Amino acid sequence: MDPQTNPDALFVRRVARTAWGLVMVGVAAELILRQSLSGAASLTLAGGVSIINFRWLETVLQGVVQPGQPHFDLISLARIVGRFVLLAGVFAALLWVPHIEPVAIALGFSTLVVAIVIEGARWALVGGR
Repeated sequence: MDPQTNPDALFVRRVARTAWGLVMVGVAAELILRQSLSGAASLTLAGGVSIINFRWLETVLQGVVQPGQPHFDLISLARIVGRFVLLAGVFAALLWVPHIEPVAIALGFSTLVVAIVIEGARWALVGGR
């Protein structure tokens, strides 16, 4: 996926980079304002999982949903199952880890949505540059 030949690849990379930036800002706010190491860890974990899932979904969709000839193989199935296992592990951690902060988890998962909105608006205004 070369950004020069595929503008969608550039969009995906920018969304991931923007989401990581938002995660870092959230972690800094947790550490400075609330002085909560568990909140910062929770936000980082959730943000990282959402970004990984976003990238995996992009890879699976690129392989499976192709114009003309869809390609569904064992690797695509393993990626889909891997995404569900990763999400299940994070949600199980919400129940088992005593010092995890649900608000920070929600904010971490929300960073990806906010990054998509930011990059979508920038893409519409600038035209993908």
